[in-house]
Amino acid sequence: MMVACLLRVGQESGSGSDETSLAFLFGGLGLCTVGVGLGFLARHLFRKHWPRYRPSAPVHLGFVVGAVVAHGLGTMVGSAWLLSSGEGPWKLPALLGISALSGLATGAVAWAWARGNPGALGLGRHGSSGAWATGSGLWLLCLPLFYGLAMVWQWTLLHWPDVVSTQAWVGYFGDAGGAPLAVAALLGIVVVPFLEEVLFRGLLQSALVSRMGARSGIILTAVLFALLHGLASFVPVLALALLLGELRQRTGSLWASYAAHLFHNGLQIAILASGLMSH
Repeated sequence: MMVACLLRVGQESGSGSDETSLAFLFGGLGLCTVGVGLGFLARHLFRKHWPRYRPSAPVHLGFVVGAVVAHGLGTMVGSAWLLSSGEGPWKLPALLGISALSGLATGAVAWAWARGNPGALGLGRHGSSGAWATGSGLWLLCLPLFYGLAMVWQWTLLHWPDVVSTQAWVGYFGDAGGAPLAVAALLGIVVVPFLEEVLFRGLLQSALVSRMGARSGIILTAVLFALLHGLASFVPVLALALLLGELRQRTGSLWASYAAHLFHNGLQIAILASGLMSH
């Protein structure tokens, strides 16, 4: 999101759009090269401490269907309720609030599947501090790869025949400030990532892994997660989602994937809120 903005800023202020575009592309490829090296280091360290995939509890198909229906209903209710005020500084938290409401609806389905046992969702307290440290540390090591992929992908999209739009809430950071921005940050950094982890890595990945095996289940969950976030960020989000799936399946803890997701969203929103999008 912010990477596309930086490329456009550079093209407008630089000596030539073609030269700037190529510099942006090769900068992204350079970050990818560094990121791959750090990624192999992260993989080695991770598998040294977490050598095997944890088994997933089977999920009845009815809960998966129920989660999809709940997500749709939550989005409909949230859109009708939160978007009724129209444009303004509260539009940004309203859009993120829709994601939170749909996440709460699907979270209720996931909790019903777990039957009140947070361990089934990977939310047990045992080992949670180690999971937090593992998730945040591996995310930091993989960060150059994520940004390198984002730069290369945005360069590709800027040469795409059709215009590809970003997620709706991204463009409203310039209008938000004070209390609306604080609420949006709370939702986007803390609340929405947690609810997405409960749905995707807690419920959906468990359902797929128990039927397809760990690797296939992780990959399919990651693809669905990336598709939900749109074409504009598909490749970098797919890379992130693969890391989140690995964290969840090897540690057996949702806190590991949540930690990485929280820090990732926090960095994105911090950059957006810093005013880069206003340029």
